[in-house]
Amino acid sequence: MRSMMNPNDIAVACIPVPEHIMKILMPLVVAITVTPASAAALAQHVHAAPLPQAAVSTAGASLTYTDGVVKRVDKAGGRLTIAHDPIVNLDMPRMTMAFRVKDAAWLERVKEGDRIRFAAENPQGVLTVVALQTK
Repeated sequence: MRSMMNPNDIAVACIPVPEHIMKILMPLVVAITVTPASAAALAQHVHAAPLPQAAVSTAGASLTYTDGVVKRVDKAGGRLTIAHDPIVNLDMPRMTMAFRVKDAAWLERVKEGDRIRFAAENPQGVLTVVALQTK
């Protein structure tokens, strides 16, 4: 049987995908890469325009801190309820909500009413305080 692929086509999971379709799909693939450098290399490989830096995952980048006030400490549940300013890296407006904490020892350091500065992330869909500073 003869191959139906054009020499410029790229095979994805053993399915021939025309090059013009790959140029549309590659920005989506690039957006989930681990580093900006690998995203640029991949985009260059398929002759697509590189994505802006903001669209690339920031794994390993510095943390983004937000100010907040502790409203509740739940030691048994490993959670802090925080009235917080907008959390830029999570695109979250000012609100009050509960977060898991990366280190349970932090629950011993804070009490209701404490003003804090914290960094939050969303690993595996669980909003988590990953860094905490008391003011």
